[in-house]
Amino acid sequence: MLFLFKSIILRHYPKISIVTVNFNGSKYLEETILSVLNQNYPNLEYIIIDGGSNDGSLEIIKKYESRLSYWISEKDEGQYHAVQKGFEKATGDIMAWINSDDLYAPNAFYGVAQIFEEFSHVKWLMGIPREYNEQGVMMSRITLPWGRWSKHRYYTYDFQFIQQESSFWKRELWETAGSKMNLDYKYAGDMELWSRFFRHEKLYTTIATFAGFRYNSQNQRSIEFRQAYLQECVNVIKNEIKQMPIIKRLGYFFLRGLGLIFGIFFFYDVPILNLIFPLLFNIPRPINYDFTKMKFVHKNLLVKLPPLFLWNRQVHKKMFKK
Repeated sequence: MLFLFKSIILRHYPKISIVTVNFNGSKYLEETILSVLNQNYPNLEYIIIDGGSNDGSLEIIKKYESRLSYWISEKDEGQYHAVQKGFEKATGDIMAWINSDDLYAPNAFYGVAQIFEEFSHVKWLMGIPREYNEQGVMMSRITLPWGRWSKHRYYTYDFQFIQQESSFWKRELWETAGSKMNLDYKYAGDMELWSRFFRHEKLYTTIATFAGFRYNSQNQRSIEFRQAYLQECVNVIKNEIKQMPIIKRLGYFFLRGLGLIFGIFFFYDVPILNLIFPLLFNIPRPINYDFTKMKFVHKNLLVKLPPLFLWNRQVHKKMFKK
């Protein structure tokens, strides 16, 4: 479907700022860079922050420096410090970052721009989470219904990860949320940023594919430190809840129980009752694509979850149980 995006002429192409952070990631770096540059988006600001690599990464970056808005290679204080440095240089209306082994789907930026231009109430957007294998082949391992994400589900410890590489947001949301990454979090800095976004805006999802996370067998931080990441995720939620009045905390306790009850009706698509779950958790409806009108639409359509996912949900809850 993404090839359709480019065929639609927008009245205005908002500037999209993309930051890539890298440290000794030469194995996949060039593929990541090309997935950005080959978008051929007319108003792109591309920034690369390298942490002082010595594996040939600099030669790759220099190969494309004429097409970069900014790049630097120097020692930093970790991944999220590098992301912060990149966003400090960014000037775009729409912002995102992608790590040096992940990939954007072809023409993704056109789809992102269309949605933000068409729906002014959308400040934060995520495409369908996708994954790539080591060879860069896109795999589909979707186990979620669309429109599932909401802050209320996060605060009840019942959530799925927001895929960072598929997420885009408006500059105004970044500024409202503090214009910074929280460097106190070594592994789950993205999760902490999402928690601040949730204080101000909903996360809208769309059926379009924007990007994917690449799995590789060697030196992958997100895999090697998965348990540390999960623990920081739990800490992020705990810190959010601690700031709430006691009445609100009790409300989330009861909401969690109601979610377990009405979630069954939603998962099994029980008529009428399946509407209660999204209402309870204030889950925004997904942004779909109308092929007859050749445009994105935001209709009140609920995408249902197959029964198989009940098992996935229970496994996920156990993983986060503390």
